[in-house]
Amino acid sequence: MKLAKILKVVALFAVALLAASVGFTQEESFDARELNFRAYVTLLRADIKAQRKDIVTQLMEFNDTDAAKFWPIFQQYDAELTTIGDGRTQLIVDYARDYESLTNDQADALMSKAFELEARRAQLKKKYFDKMKTALSATQAAKFFLIENQMQHIVDLQISAGLPVVKTASN
Repeated sequence: MKLAKILKVVALFAVALLAASVGFTQEESFDARELNFRAYVTLLRADIKAQRKDIVTQLMEFNDTDAAKFWPIFQQYDAELTTIGDGRTQLIVDYARDYESLTNDQADALMSKAFELEARRAQLKKKYFDKMKTALSATQAAKFFLIENQMQHIVDLQISAGLPVVKTASN
């Protein structure tokens, strides 16, 4: 696999995410922003899932036998990852609702939840790395998770870039 091919596909993925981005605007009420955000997440997830499958298909270069082993495992992984994504979406909504007047207790609770979701995502990757290496090979499983990590970093960066900074006593 050529590095240029990976970079091209990941760059296209990033451009698609940037083109689809929306932010929380000050003019809208929180309820309208939350509704818009949830609708955006639903559309973005559908778009990402389609692009993600295309990217994985293109970069993994499976033969028919390996594809038949991989895709059912991937679908299980994706379903569990979606549940974690739902938790992340709720965390973002909670943060966006309270960021201007966040108390220390709220900040602590939000960060605890963020760390818990991050740990769950890492545990999920480990679980499915083990399943994939058993069904395919360790190198193919590693290749998939390298691709997956690159795509997740792009999504995480896009989300982070759209979030406002916490208001503290000094600002």
